[in-house]
Amino acid sequence: MSGDEDRLEEVASSLFEKKDELNRQAERWKRERDQLNESVKDLQGKALGEKEERDKINEKVAEIKKRVEGLRVDLAEKRGSAEGLDEELEEGRRRLRSRRRLEEELREIEWELSTTPTLEIKDREEELTERARELRLELEEHTKLDAKDDRYLHSLADFKAVEVWIREGLDEMRALHEVSQEHHERMLTLYRKADEERKRSDEAHKRFVECLNEIKEVNGELDTVMAELRKQRKELKDTDRRMAMRRSTYLQEKRKELAAEARRKLEAGEKLTLEEMKLVYGEY
Repeated sequence: MSGDEDRLEEVASSLFEKKDELNRQAERWKRERDQLNESVKDLQGKALGEKEERDKINEKVAEIKKRVEGLRVDLAEKRGSAEGLDEELEEGRRRLRSRRRLEEELREIEWELSTTPTLEIKDREEELTERARELRLELEEHTKLDAKDDRYLHSLADFKAVEVWIREGLDEMRALHEVSQEHHERMLTLYRKADEERKRSDEAHKRFVECLNEIKEVNGELDTVMAELRKQRKELKDTDRRMAMRRSTYLQEKRKELAAEARRKLEAGEKLTLEEMKLVYGEY
């Protein structure tokens, strides 16, 4: 083996080792990239699940908000109705004397009408009867105000009930908003982690591609070295074949000379060795 061939084989061996190492690195980066891609996919799936839960809760919040807005309109109407009745009651009671005084005066008139002899009360009977009628009308106004007072109390109760419903709706909205915010924050955390994993995956893919490019370069160098090595070996083989042919020609000529010398000795009656006998009789 020539020195050039030795050198080329050393270079080739070094390149094959480098290629093997690059293949191991490429496989490692590929495996890491694929694992990270799976992690990204899993994280995105979980983030989507959190988003869907958040959106469901937000839809429910929107429904409650719509209901509360309707209740607020209803509340405004009931407030207006209650305030209107309250004003009517206040105005009506300002115009009327107290029920107690009216009832006392009416009892006195009725007592006087029922206990005074007809002849004594004849001149005042019409006046007392008219006054009693007026008192009864005023008492009827009190009765009407009492009915309005009942309506006011019912209206006030309805108003308070609507306030309670609104407060319950707002409390439910706040509670749901907190849960929605938790889902939202978990979604953001998962998406951030997925982005981080994607960046790591991109870096791993970059390293994988770099290894492939280096392997391509090494393959190019190997192609050149192996082509030169094959050329060297072919040339060496051709040289060996020529040398072998020359040796074979030399040996054939030498054998002919020895065979001729052996035949001469045989013809001269000289004693031949075993090797010379074989030459004479063509066993070589």
